[in-house]
Amino acid sequence: MRNISIIFRKELKDMLRDRRTIFFMIVFPLILMPVLMTAIPKLFSNAEKKQQDKILNVAFVGAEYSQDLYQQFLDNESFIVYSEINENEIEQLILDDSIQVAIVISSNFESDIESMNQAPVSIYHRSADDMDVTQRRIGKTLDSYANQIRSIRFDKLNLDRKITDPLNISFHNFASGREQLGKMAGGFLPYLFVIFCFMGAMYPALDLGAGEKERGTLETLLVSPANRLEIMLGKFGVVALSGFVSVGLGFTGIYIAISQFITTNETSQIFDVLTSILQPETIVLVLSLIIPIAVFFSAILLSLSIYAKTFKEAQSIIGPLNILFFVPVIVGLVPGIKLDIITASIPILNISLATKEIIAGTTDFWLLAEVYTSMFLLAIGSIYFATKWFDKESVIFRT
Repeated sequence: MRNISIIFRKELKDMLRDRRTIFFMIVFPLILMPVLMTAIPKLFSNAEKKQQDKILNVAFVGAEYSQDLYQQFLDNESFIVYSEINENEIEQLILDDSIQVAIVISSNFESDIESMNQAPVSIYHRSADDMDVTQRRIGKTLDSYANQIRSIRFDKLNLDRKITDPLNISFHNFASGREQLGKMAGGFLPYLFVIFCFMGAMYPALDLGAGEKERGTLETLLVSPANRLEIMLGKFGVVALSGFVSVGLGFTGIYIAISQFITTNETSQIFDVLTSILQPETIVLVLSLIIPIAVFFSAILLSLSIYAKTFKEAQSIIGPLNILFFVPVIVGLVPGIKLDIITASIPILNISLATKEIIAGTTDFWLLAEVYTSMFLLAIGSIYFATKWFDKESVIFRT
């Protein structure tokens, strides 16, 4: 154990000197995540508000056929309405951005309304990057007009407006706020944790394996009193610690982001639910699930790094693993896939589903025990593989 401890401390010091490792282990989860989780929603909100506040140039073709509808658009201060445009000019004007929307009604519009038929309205616009805000704004004015016509028709026919709603449906959800929010957030959080764990372990693994090969310092360790198993376990401990710390800091970053995002009374209720979710026992259970993942990632990444001849080759080998490891987590986001006897034994997917159950407070401890068992067996197997791999001369001195 003494030799392992010496190797561990030596590699830990080397790792903490590496800027890339520090970034992916500390800066990325602790600082970047709060920035992303607060800045991106705010960016989307500001972009949508900008589109909502933008004055739209609207061509209204057929204004003489419905003065009432035409007047509704004239009264809207966010529209500049043009009624002198011909229908055959619309496409070019929209493509030139001279106008943003064109509304065309037919000559029999009023007669259709009077005879209680559907009156056709054609809307032309160009919507590619405005989040369909333009369409919604025009639709809101048309809906307002349609509601007025609907009320007039009900009055003419002397009908109760409720006649069009034959069912009075009320939903009663017995799921608690924690369960509802937990099922939504619980599916997404494992995705972040796998990213944190993988990225946090990847660069130390690259540096302590292929990096040492390139620098020519691996041979120095091999002639030390420590045997190969002790050297490998010392390196492995640093890589696993890096992955686990990255996830822990990710938890902290997400909590900071949520705290910053909560501003209104409505969202403070969500924060209360989140606070009830992030209890010590919940955090301990979730982090305990990350331990075997960190062990598994660390053993595999370190093995591949030792196998590679250069740092660049190690990166090219490890890069595709991102997709391989993230696919099971994405599958865990699919509605209807639950933790059962089968899914509890599928690596990484079981972590995703178990995290969702833990956060929602609906944990089946027998299934959770199966998840722990399968993941720790996988972790032990990966360590065994790494030790055997590190013991091969053809791997360590591969040229």
